Amino acid sequence: MATSGTVSIFTYFKRKRNTSSTSSTSSSSSSPDNKKLKDNLQDTFTDIKEAEECEEIMAEKNMVEMITKEVENRLEVFFDSVKERIKEEVKNVVENAMKRFEGLEEKVDKIEKENMELKSRLVELEQYGRKSNVRIFGVKEEASENCKTLVTDLLKSKLSLDISEKDIDAAHRLPQRAKDKPKPIIVRFFKRDDKEKVMRSRKQLKHSGMSIAEDLCSDLLHLYNRVRNDTLRVQDSWVWRGQIYIKDHRGGIHKVKYGQSLDEMKLPVMKYKP
Repeated sequence: MATSGTVSIFTYFKRKRNTSSTSSTSSSSSSPDNKKLKDNLQDTFTDIKEAEECEEIMAEKNMVEMITKEVENRLEVFFDSVKERIKEEVKNVVENAMKRFEGLEEKVDKIEKENMELKSRLVELEQYGRKSNVRIFGVKEEASENCKTLVTDLLKSKLSLDISEKDIDAAHRLPQRAKDKPKPIIVRFFKRDDKEKVMRSRKQLKHSGMSIAEDLCSDLLHLYNRVRNDTLRVQDSWVWRGQIYIKDHRGGIHKVKYGQSLDEMKLPVMKYKP
């Protein structure tokens, strides 16, 4: 496809060739003029050939430009479609991953819940095995002591309970970190009734430097220490028959189970007066 510039050049040389032909007809009788005309015609033909070649080059250039633009357009369309496919594939991958993650979260939550239920049952079983036990604190240590004798003497003299050594299955000191206090004594009664008699009468040891408490397993003991130190929500706390109870600042009584948090119970929080 020729441009306007190329057409003008071609027209110019065509007119020049026609003029030269007319001149050759009118002066054919003169030999020098014929030679000159011949030279002019030769130059004209050369110019025309060059113009035609230039026209072809321009046409080829235009064709190359058209092809290049077409290729660029097609590449742009191709890359746009590739980007859209990639976006769609990435979106699908992310959505599938999120679905799998949500499914895994549900499985983990379910497993954690089941583990907590199993742990709670184990804690209950462990505490049930301590149902006839008590711990006695503050009893002075003696050389070559008999813990059963120390316990029965204490129960008789301080609590007015008629419990003999035959009613006690086992009694011994427990190790402790504090070196300035006597080691506590753990006592196992044959009968649970005897243990509950002791627990009901233990208030009589107030101001004596001695105390009696339930024999809690380590998990329940940790829970008990945690709830009774939460003074903003807990006014009082105690243990009865291996169960932990608390009183909130409005007087409500609540039973706290293993694995249960005070946040779940939505207890009223005490506000300090400025």
